[in-house]
Amino acid sequence: MFEGVGQDANKSHLNPSRWAAGTLIALGMSCSPADAAPDTLSVTVEVDRPFVVKGDTTPVYVFIEVKAPEGAVVESERPPVNLGLVLDRSGSMADDGKIKFLRPAAHMAVDRLSGRDVLSIVEYDDEITLMWPAQHVESTREVKRLIDALEPRGSTNLAGGLTRGIEAVRDFDARDKTMMSRVLLLSDGLANVGLTDPRAIGDLVRRAREQGVRVSALGLGRDYDEDLLQRIAEMGGGNYYYVEHPNQLTRVFERELNATFRTAFRDVRIEFDGTPRVKSAEIVGYDVAGEDLSLDWGDFYEGEERGLVVRFELAADAVGPMDLGTLQVHYTDVSGADPKIFEKPIAIDVTLDSDLAARSINEKARAQAMLVEAERTQSAAVKAFEEGRLDEANAMLGSLASDLTSANATLSNQEVANKIEALRVEQEQMATAAAAPSPEATQAYIKASKLRIFSGRDGKRALQMLQEGDKGYEVEVLQQALADAGVYTGPVDGVFDADVRAAVETYQHTQSLKVDGIAGPATMDRLGTY
Repeated sequence: MFEGVGQDANKSHLNPSRWAAGTLIALGMSCSPADAAPDTLSVTVEVDRPFVVKGDTTPVYVFIEVKAPEGAVVESERPPVNLGLVLDRSGSMADDGKIKFLRPAAHMAVDRLSGRDVLSIVEYDDEITLMWPAQHVESTREVKRLIDALEPRGSTNLAGGLTRGIEAVRDFDARDKTMMSRVLLLSDGLANVGLTDPRAIGDLVRRAREQGVRVSALGLGRDYDEDLLQRIAEMGGGNYYYVEHPNQLTRVFERELNATFRTAFRDVRIEFDGTPRVKSAEIVGYDVAGEDLSLDWGDFYEGEERGLVVRFELAADAVGPMDLGTLQVHYTDVSGADPKIFEKPIAIDVTLDSDLAARSINEKARAQAMLVEAERTQSAAVKAFEEGRLDEANAMLGSLASDLTSANATLSNQEVANKIEALRVEQEQMATAAAAPSPEATQAYIKASKLRIFSGRDGKRALQMLQEGDKGYEVEVLQQALADAGVYTGPVDGVFDADVRAAVETYQHTQSLKVDGIAGPATMDRLGTY
């Protein structure tokens, strides 16, 4: 295992062939994640098989875990925010009172900005209007009046609205590079007017990201194109949200603003420079592959944790140390200045000793590899279901669960066990959605499942499992569901403490579920939060 924090790359003094003997500290610094300075990211790199038997062609996986420390941001000292809201006002926004819930959500966003911040608002249907040009937020009365006047109408020129929103933010950003420039796109329907090609729209937000404007996408209801919005969030370096019910809009807007205000590190980029011994490399879950890799991983807010898995195909044809290449994590502090680089040589040892190879398996890295590969297969199963091949999708999930059960017999990893439970729940939900008389149930299942998979590729599985010590919006949802079930009377504050664990255990007991105090898929499904 390697641990370290970002510093100048030329301070690394590691011998890559000796790492398997124990824990080495990258960059010559003895610094665990808990001890990391508030202006540095903590990076841990672990190889699932440090010893590989000669001739073995099984892939080797590397798990990269990155953590931003708490307390890295002081609210009064944060950089100003340049926020662009791109709001859908197409005719479908009349359904389920969506437009009525949008207004207070937008009000909240306006109220959260200070006089140092900049706001612009674009509203779109088949027409595009810059409702509020980019300017510092001083008086909110007029902008709120314009928001309140929004009424549903017309079709959905998503790309047109997005383009205008990006332009408004980018034009102001050109005058003040110290700002954090963000666009939040809201859509409740299919892009059916103007530019509709997903690749072209992806290129649009990629160029915006390269110019310093990051784009988050929020899908409302069950009729929007989740694949397109996920692509926008990925290419735009932002976040993706699925909002099933309009009454959740204000809370989701607040989540996005909280993440923006708490941004601690900017422009995090993963790079890997491979050696000729690497036949191919891939960041699992992303469309990033080749001997050399590069991934723009966006910004990190304080306290945020993410993980990536890289899969290597190797030519293990000679006994001895094998240098795979060099991993780098590039980033800057919240001000956008003071660039930092974490650098780590990646190596394994090729051996003739099969027992040594078996004993040396890194269980944490192996479990993470199993999870992301499982989610790759799960994604294919959801796609098959979406195309009407229910039996094939069900068989894929069942076979995957069986394979994971066998693999986890010796590993005994809780996250993998939880994934096995999740696959069983997925099968049940898939069958229920297929049997429902309304296509809305099918769309709700597909969108929720794709969101779980989308989050899982970054090691974020709070939508699938919550336990004591966890924090965040997902815990709030769990607390509210437990309160609605009559087993929890504590605060809905997003902190999974001993009282929440006790409530989960009580609920599990009343529902004849496994009583372990962990809110896994079966418990969440019964609560209606999975």
